[in-house]
Amino acid sequence: MDEELEIESCVICGEDLDGVHQTTCQMCGGKFHQPWTKDSVIPRCGRIGSHEEALAIVFLCDECYFGKKP
Repeated sequence: MDEELEIESCVICGEDLDGVHQTTCQMCGGKFHQPWTKDSVIPRCGRIGSHEEALAIVFLCDECYFGKKP
């Protein structure tokens, strides 16, 4: 079977995700670009933060990080 793989898009910029330099927002569940190397040309569409109560690192898309989503 030749099933086409659906390419997912970034919830922030709308560009295609590459399957490597991406992560999922802890608040809205949307996938966004997250460069994992310093010299990457991938856009930075989110932020890394900390959850004080859980003592964990969290990933948030820019809209959730800056409080733009309802």
